[in-house]
Amino acid sequence: MKKRNIVGAIIALLVLLFVYTACSKLLDLETFRGNMYNQRLPHWTSMLLIWGLPPAEIAVAGCLLFSRTQRIGLYLSLTLLSIFTLYIAAILLHFFRSIPCSCGGVLRHMTWQQHFWFNLTFIFLTILALALDEKSPPLSNHAFIHHH
Repeated sequence: MKKRNIVGAIIALLVLLFVYTACSKLLDLETFRGNMYNQRLPHWTSMLLIWGLPPAEIAVAGCLLFSRTQRIGLYLSLTLLSIFTLYIAAILLHFFRSIPCSCGGVLRHMTWQQHFWFNLTFIFLTILALALDEKSPPLSNHAFIHHH
């Protein structure tokens, strides 16, 4: 399989993941809101996540859809997945007394351990896509050099 096909398949999976998670939160906003306020986070952080996370997930998916922004989208995917995976690791290491799942749809039925491995798989796939992507980084040194 060609590198470009592998990268394309990974990007398609990431787009599906982020669109799915954003839509499941938005379609059941009251449950998502309640779950976020039940987290062991300051109130302002929960509010920020309620109103910021679904648009951020949609924005990441949007970046992944266009070749000019795919690499940025991959880095943003890696960032979101890594942050949430670290949060799950803290849960698994019992940093919190009780944690309600704020996931939507079928992801809500996973245990925290399953969710941890699910996220690690997507982190691995994102890193693989970045490694296989033949395009240069979006902000390489050449981006600021003007040729006359």
